[in-house]
Amino acid sequence: MPQFLLLLLLPSIVFLPSHALNIGVQALDASVTMSKDCSRKCESEFCSVPPLLRYGKYCGLLYSGCPGEHPCDGLDACCMKHDACVVAKNDDYLSQECSQSFLNCMENFKRSRSSPFKGNKCQVDEVIEVISLVMEAALIAGRVFHKP
Repeated sequence: MPQFLLLLLLPSIVFLPSHALNIGVQALDASVTMSKDCSRKCESEFCSVPPLLRYGKYCGLLYSGCPGEHPCDGLDACCMKHDACVVAKNDDYLSQECSQSFLNCMENFKRSRSSPFKGNKCQVDEVIEVISLVMEAALIAGRVFHKP
């Protein structure tokens, strides 16, 4: 059922400006921001909440590492590669190529059974599942909008 709801909501979310995603979470936790800032520290928060998820320095909506920052672990490296791919595609978050490469990278990381970064509070399999659901919805939306 959650996948179905995500697919229904994705088309409306895709066309929202990023400031529209600010849902007042800052009132609950001042450390949470929905603005596009860069990260210099490895984080693991809101592990199962797609719009708020923060993992490593690169995984999360409107969340990325600062220029020159190294990823925290292999999963974070997948997110870093996805960020770079999206930028290379003129910020096309529905790029089929970027989404599929990201899914493949996460699957390879999962199969490798590599350790998450030190201090991680998330279950990596849960983070991968949450991100995968969003990426699968992006793949479907990309097909609908004929994105390469």
